[in-house]
Amino acid sequence: MLDTGPDWRVADFGSGTGLFTSELAPVAETVFAVDARHGLHEVYRKRGMPANVTPVTADFTDLPFPDNHLDGGVSIRTYHHGFGTAIDEIARVVRPGGRLVIVDWSATGAGEREGRDQEEYLALTTVQSALLRTDFRIVDAHERCETFVVVGTKQ
Repeated sequence: MLDTGPDWRVADFGSGTGLFTSELAPVAETVFAVDARHGLHEVYRKRGMPANVTPVTADFTDLPFPDNHLDGGVSIRTYHHGFGTAIDEIARVVRPGGRLVIVDWSATGAGEREGRDQEEYLALTTVQSALLRTDFRIVDAHERCETFVVVGTKQ
């Protein structure tokens, strides 16, 4: 869904211990593992952080990247943890033509969801609207039982 190129710079926003970050490493030149909690980067290092992954400790609303620095980014099950408040900042650091993939638990999906944060889960349309307000064009958006996927391209 990210449709990366071999020389792409991408970020995993809310990387945690690198579960999804490691999936990006083979398909991009540089991957930034962005998380607000430094301790999770240490866990990731011990698990075996790939050489092309750079850990970044930062809040999503104040990223240490220049404008248009990233070719793409992903937010996997982190949107409901405050990522939504940072969409303007994400739009700032993703270049025109770059992609953003958001996968999260759906408030309206039919399947089982983790129980702890259900009051924070959002509808697919809410996330689409946020991206449209920040110069992203929706490439794909669909429910996947208990989760949704939104893919946007920055205009």
